[in-house]
Amino acid sequence: MTQTSTAPARPATLFDDPQQSRARRILGSFKGPVGSISATLVVTLLIGLVWVGPSFLSPSNVQIVGVSVAIPLIVGVMASFALLAGVVDLSIGSMVGFGAVIFNQLVAAGLNPWLVALITVVVGAVVGLTNALVIVKFGAEPLAVTLGMLTLLRGLCQVIVVSAPPSTLIDPLYNVTQGAILGFPTLLLIGIGITLIAAGVVSKTRVGRKVQAVGGDDRAAARAGISVTKVRVIALMVSGMGAAIGGILYVGQLGSASNVLGTGLEFQIYAALMIGGYSITRGGVGNPLGGLLGLLVVAGITNILNVQFFDPDYLDLIVAIILLAAVLVDRFRGGDSFE
Repeated sequence: MTQTSTAPARPATLFDDPQQSRARRILGSFKGPVGSISATLVVTLLIGLVWVGPSFLSPSNVQIVGVSVAIPLIVGVMASFALLAGVVDLSIGSMVGFGAVIFNQLVAAGLNPWLVALITVVVGAVVGLTNALVIVKFGAEPLAVTLGMLTLLRGLCQVIVVSAPPSTLIDPLYNVTQGAILGFPTLLLIGIGITLIAAGVVSKTRVGRKVQAVGGDDRAAARAGISVTKVRVIALMVSGMGAAIGGILYVGQLGSASNVLGTGLEFQIYAALMIGGYSITRGGVGNPLGGLLGLLVVAGITNILNVQFFDPDYLDLIVAIILLAAVLVDRFRGGDSFE
């Protein structure tokens, strides 16, 4: 008769150190994109406090940074849905300018601002739908299509604004874009609210999972019964509408619209999104919270250099270094998505 013996269970209290386990969890949280960009933001804040001083976090400076980042945040969050679906929409910057020009000119002509705002958003949806039809229906390269749309819309801005644009200061819109609640810019709080809603949609809903699935592997998504065409069409329409809303907000903030408004904005937004964990080369990777943190990092660095009277060219150099580092981290991670 054989006897079997089992080793006594190891007492967890003798060998497991709760403090070490907690430390491992904290360190592990910095391995993901959200953790790494959060650490970068903390470092940026510390540099600002040491280099600039306590005034870096003063209400007036927070207001300046918040106002500067709010509209790109709203546009970037809306554009990130197209990026998640596997399409890079390069036309968002020129759509911001085109939307601002349309809104500005029609309001100056005496039309109701709310009606004009609706018309402008519809135009943004039509631009997104046009991009989607050419890309999805005809199989054209997204970068080529949206680059062409960028050029077309920029040209239309030049044609429409043939002279100095009229002033269209709208008090309610100006109050929203320049107001503050408890020391924080109202528009930034709105942008953060939109970001949180978008993050919930991406990570907690079937709609978000479908968008990520289409961007990650459109063939596998189609085999799973997901309409790739429908998802990408809607995502590009949302991107166009977000850019149009950004144009309206810029008019409310500036009181006018020039024919160069929004120039280069697409590169600023996509750089911040990539710093925040999105991937330009692969869809299905990213989370709006990462995009928010990426924009705050870029805005913080910009503010530090401006306060210290540094040459603006240094900003491009620093952002480029951070962006290259983000790309390398993304490659080393193997393109893991946010969780």
